[in-house]
Amino acid sequence: MKSTLFIGCTLLLAIAPQSLGAAEPTTGTPAAPKFSRTPLVLKQGGTPEKPVVFDGEGLVIDLGIDVSDQPWKKTGDLWTSNGPLLEREAQASANFPGLFIDEVPIVIPRDRDEEKKHPDRVGRCYVSPDKLAQGQMGYAADGSFYFRWPKGKTPEKNRVILPPKPGISCVTVACSHIIVKNITAKHASNDGFNIHNKWVGIRLENIRAFSNCDEGISAHDDVEMQVEHAEVAWNGSVAGGIADVNRCTTSYRHCQVHDNVGAAFHFTGKSHRVSDILIYNQARDFHIADGTQVERERVEWRKTP
Repeated sequence: MKSTLFIGCTLLLAIAPQSLGAAEPTTGTPAAPKFSRTPLVLKQGGTPEKPVVFDGEGLVIDLGIDVSDQPWKKTGDLWTSNGPLLEREAQASANFPGLFIDEVPIVIPRDRDEEKKHPDRVGRCYVSPDKLAQGQMGYAADGSFYFRWPKGKTPEKNRVILPPKPGISCVTVACSHIIVKNITAKHASNDGFNIHNKWVGIRLENIRAFSNCDEGISAHDDVEMQVEHAEVAWNGSVAGGIADVNRCTTSYRHCQVHDNVGAAFHFTGKSHRVSDILIYNQARDFHIADGTQVERERVEWRKTP
């Protein structure tokens, strides 16, 4: 019996009903990482006794668009686009980054003094170019993007990356009883790994969530999920690199979380457990809402790796 799985606009056929990974390589050497510019949507699950396994075998899903060669006006470390980039509209400040320099999110600070003068434009008053710090950006009245290169990054060695249109995640899990492993998710305009609804029996293994505009991993609603051996870094949400909310129940083991804009973990769900976790280069380790149950064991938070 064949099983089917829709991935973006692609239909895959899996010979083994409970295994939806790619075919084994014909040689004894490991397969080279595969790359995709298409979001992955997983809709077929299994049972508690026989969960479906989706093995990406090193798949890298990168939704970023290289705009380094656009006609930028360059004034030292300040770059300004010639009008909107690829017809993108300005987005609200403080919520998400508008660009990345390779892995590093370029954040959009709020001009709170201007917001006091223009209460009808809260979230849409951008810091002027002359007041921007390194690694920050804003939008001009004509929709042009402007940003200052972050410390340690140069045009000679690094790329300017524009995320896709708003609301797109790299990996969406829309089923129960599934194991998803060996995938890297990068440069989504939403989450790296996104799970909504009442799906249960979800397990993420050996995954990486880098440089997504919102969270690297985010469970919502009544989801029940386990995550093991994950690395979550450089994500742009002001909430956290990982954010599990609503009534969800999640656990994380053997994970590294670093260099995210918000906290390492943001928990407002039902209950969560974290163990054997390394957190570094984070201004905050946990943000936990009142009434949310969180168990922590062997969590190390330090400045450097």
